[in-house]
Amino acid sequence: MFKSYPYLIPTILFLVIFSSCSPKLHKYESLLDGISAKPEVLTMHRDSVRVNITGALPLPLLNKDTKIYLFPEYRYGEGALRLGEFVAFDGTYTNAVQAVRLDEKITFPYLEGMDKGVLAIKALVFHKDKVFVPSEKELVPGVSILPLLTRLGQITPNEPIEEIGMYISTDFPGFSTNSERQFSVNFPLGSAQVPGRTLPTTLYNFLNRGERGFVIKKITVTGLVSPETAELSNPTLSGQRAENLKQRIKNIPAVSHVPVEIEERRNDFFDFRMLLRDYGGINTTQKDAYYQILTTDESFESQLAQIRQLSTFRKVSADLFPKLRTAQVKIELENSRFSDAEISASVYKMLKEGEGLEGFTKEHLIFAGQQAKRLEEKEKIYQKLVEIAPSVLAYNNLGVVFLNKAQRELDVRQKNIYISNALSNLREANRIQTNSISMHNIGRAYLLRKDYFEAYVAISEASGLERSETSEFLRVNEGLRGALDILNGDYRLATIRFNRAPESEVNYFNKGLAYFLAEDYRQAMIAFEESALLDRDFGYGFYGLALVAAVSNDEQALIENLQKAISRSEFLRERAMREVLFRRYWDRPAFIRVLK
Repeated sequence: MFKSYPYLIPTILFLVIFSSCSPKLHKYESLLDGISAKPEVLTMHRDSVRVNITGALPLPLLNKDTKIYLFPEYRYGEGALRLGEFVAFDGTYTNAVQAVRLDEKITFPYLEGMDKGVLAIKALVFHKDKVFVPSEKELVPGVSILPLLTRLGQITPNEPIEEIGMYISTDFPGFSTNSERQFSVNFPLGSAQVPGRTLPTTLYNFLNRGERGFVIKKITVTGLVSPETAELSNPTLSGQRAENLKQRIKNIPAVSHVPVEIEERRNDFFDFRMLLRDYGGINTTQKDAYYQILTTDESFESQLAQIRQLSTFRKVSADLFPKLRTAQVKIELENSRFSDAEISASVYKMLKEGEGLEGFTKEHLIFAGQQAKRLEEKEKIYQKLVEIAPSVLAYNNLGVVFLNKAQRELDVRQKNIYISNALSNLREANRIQTNSISMHNIGRAYLLRKDYFEAYVAISEASGLERSETSEFLRVNEGLRGALDILNGDYRLATIRFNRAPESEVNYFNKGLAYFLAEDYRQAMIAFEESALLDRDFGYGFYGLALVAAVSNDEQALIENLQKAISRSEFLRERAMREVLFRRYWDRPAFIRVLK
């Protein structure tokens, strides 16, 4: 082990300056050749970086007249962080058989900008009355900051701003929202005749009985055809299917007065792509072959000819094409008790203009708050609720409004004001009654402050407060808890959390990241693939697959997945340009072309 002498630097600097005219002993130029650092890729762990400097000093350079000092440092930006001062050899060494072994474990804080830096080591050699400065050695370039890719709802350039926090909601059987119901009717291959003497049971019963609290206001029938020759040979097939189904629906007395519109889709792969997205019969790479063809501007006929050449076409067409021999029925329902729009708009208008709320109850205010789309509307409504009917719901939901205003605020001072307002309201909700949702939101507030310790405490307490082990809230909370585990360096624990979290693109990506940081690359690849399957819009799953390819030395897979990732995200493009794990590929033509 090195010996550390924290007060040596001033003395040594003086000696170096004093002896700067001393001739170099060229034999010391090789002094640091046998010193290296492990791991070869430095990685941020929690808020620090760990490194082990090992190696040996050459035996011929060691004698009683020589002292050797080593100075590791991490250089980044325009400065450097000194990591200590160590006596590697003090002149008292007597073993003439083997070289001096060095083994020094160093932990230093991660500071912003260190991802683009280098770990280096310098040396000073005192030989009798002279000081020599061997050439310094660069040990490891850069620090991997993969844990910071953990997705916690933070704002990322060129991506939608995610709504954070959880509102407490209430069911209102008295004024349910307007909604739609969807049904499908399958047809025989190439036929426009509605099969059977009546409609499918679920559709028939719904049209006859309706839904309590709603009235059927409109029905839309959309005829489809599959990309099969027997279907495409009749150019009017989709329209005939829609028309025939419309007539069958109009014959039902309960909806004979309801307007029925017909639409058709043909020579279009939209519905096929929707089926392909959820299809589990082929893997991600095989699906990509279809998407690459179907997302071009080429004609329907050209695209069909190309997908027919794919090796998986026979299986895919057998499984999915029959599901396109159909007509879709969309039934629009209208609230028969109270107009949702009237409640939300009227309440906000009255509050904004300072008018009274005559005719509106506390329940109307709660409902209006749930239905309001803009944060300004929600803020006014929940502030009034806090005033006239303070409750856990009112304080919690007002706190969530401030969370989301803070999420969108660029001014640091105003952002902190919003966070403080959120915490004040959420704590008041907990004072009235300690509850898991408000505690979860308190954790979210600390996340906005980047206070990960307090955030983890609150999120963990929220899980402890939830009584039901199968609740959706607990699953969502565990997903966020797992993300915090990654930042805390507890990668294996994070994977356990994600096994309980909802199946989403974000959770699968975070799960893959946790496995990757735990060096379980097989499980990481599986999770990243699931992420890419669930949502292809943002590219994170593909970026994860590129990382796995990088550590597996699979350049082709790296380039393919990186191309998909950065074509969807400028943020990921910038990350790739400084990702330490990609450094061996930085000067390769294929990598350079992808990043252009």
